Amino acid sequence: MANMGLHQLVVVDAAPSWDPETVRWLAPGSSAITDRLRVVATLEEALEDVHVVYATSARHRRHQQVVLEPREAADAVLDGPVGQRVAILFGREDFGLPAEVSQAAAALIRIPTDVHASLNLGQAVLLVAHHLFEQARARGLDAEGRPVSGRGGPRTTADLAQPAPGVRLATVAEMSPFVDDTVTLLRRVGYAKDKTEERLRVTLHEGLQRAGLTDRQLRALRGVVRRVDWALHHPEVDPSLTRREQDGDD
Repeated sequence: MANMGLHQLVVVDAAPSWDPETVRWLAPGSSAITDRLRVVATLEEALEDVHVVYATSARHRRHQQVVLEPREAADAVLDGPVGQRVAILFGREDFGLPAEVSQAAAALIRIPTDVHASLNLGQAVLLVAHHLFEQARARGLDAEGRPVSGRGGPRTTADLAQPAPGVRLATVAEMSPFVDDTVTLLRRVGYAKDKTEERLRVTLHEGLQRAGLTDRQLRALRGVVRRVDWALHHPEVDPSLTRREQDGDD
């Protein structure tokens, strides 16, 4: 990570043998990472302020999930909206990532190999990080905030790191309740009869994260879903009436 200009590492559900001092000793010159390293108990904690998630996997895809090679994933990350926070998940070397974790990702990242698909964890991280670094260099980005070209006149990478004023992108944690509400509604109207809920969740997570929605847009969509669900539960109420009229107010 330090070689490739990445600085934010989060370890989820660390093993009992986890020792921060050993980590520092094994990573000389990487204090910018080790001093900020976070250890959390659950994936939900790790992703609480993340907008898009990519999951690495060597397994065959299920539910027609989008599969990207590292270079394609790097393009997707760097072409995302300004201020978008992206997480790339790596699993254990022996088991990889749990299925439910991969299903909640916008896409899978698979490193092309020959016959043997399993990679050492450190090697996998280096390969993905290297593609991010190379695609960033191809765009003229520089970690020190040097000028870069592009539409809108001269800018620096420090400018690119700032979201537009008053705009906040929706996080994965905020998307999950919307996915739950939508799947519940689709089950109620019979849409999920011939489609597994897992497949629906995968599709919704992919679409929401790749769309780069703001928190306001996501709230509006969730309001639509909840209103439809309310109408289904109250068929006796004329939906053309205002809410005040429906409640019997003058």
